[in-house]
Amino acid sequence: MSEAVTSDNTVVFFGSHAVDHYIRCQYWPSEGQKINGVPAGRIYGGMIPNAASIYAGYGLPPTLMGPLQDNEDADPILAEMTSNGIDTRLVRRSPQFSNSYAYNFLSERNAGEKTLIIIDPGYDFALTHEEHEVFTGAKFIYSTIAHLRRIANIGNVLAQARANGARLFIDVEAESFRSAKEDWWAFSAADFVSFNDESIAKFRGEASTERAIGELLDSTRGEVILTLGKEGCEIHLPHGHSVTIAGHVVSAVDPLGAGDTFNSSYLYGRASGWSVERSAHFANAAAARSTTLVGPRSGRASVMEIERFIRMSGRTDAAAATLA
Repeated sequence: MSEAVTSDNTVVFFGSHAVDHYIRCQYWPSEGQKINGVPAGRIYGGMIPNAASIYAGYGLPPTLMGPLQDNEDADPILAEMTSNGIDTRLVRRSPQFSNSYAYNFLSERNAGEKTLIIIDPGYDFALTHEEHEVFTGAKFIYSTIAHLRRIANIGNVLAQARANGARLFIDVEAESFRSAKEDWWAFSAADFVSFNDESIAKFRGEASTERAIGELLDSTRGEVILTLGKEGCEIHLPHGHSVTIAGHVVSAVDPLGAGDTFNSSYLYGRASGWSVERSAHFANAAAARSTTLVGPRSGRASVMEIERFIRMSGRTDAAAATLA
């Protein structure tokens, strides 16, 4: 086992683990069609552990909290998390939990895209006294609505954390929330909300994107992030202000984990006191770089490596913002 990592509990990532299976095929089939696929490996993943691993790569050990199935994967998962620089002391290991499984179909016809099928058994999680103290005492909390919903009495827990000064970052995938109305308890409590194309479409419903984001910002006074894949990102701020960052041109081989890389990199910047612009440039570059490598944690790098990527990209505007 790797030597234990101790965090100051400033940044807490909450969520469960997953085992990712890769399958390569010529293309994604239409319904009812049969095609051949080739197994391409099995690795440890999960949106929250992935994001925590990326964050830890920048040299600030975060605390990872949540369930872990006590099976043959538990020891290697914890060893990998620890070797990545994550404090795993509050990962609760039990045979009562089940890890998620993800099947990632990589298409030879379109190497820049993936089809992802997730099997999530879910879990219930009542915080222990120690977990409650760390969660509500954090300065930054990173999670998804699906994971937060699993915490018993989450409304009061979040209220206490925010009263203590915690800032909540929610990564929003389309399948991770029910609707804007049903999950407003979480959206309205967040300081950072990150959407992709699918999740913002579900969130806004019949309203325009501008109106939906405006109403959310009126409630939170925080930051709403739109990740646009190879097109870059937009950061929307109160009073109609926004920042748009163009994408980097790269030869993508695996987009899995790019969103986790962007979000945790952006949070790193903001937690480090960087401006919105600098944080967005940095996160945009980190996500682009991650797609040139295989694996959900391929975005893990040092700050210097991301800065080097920006310089090599020839994007002088991004380099100036990031290196200032």
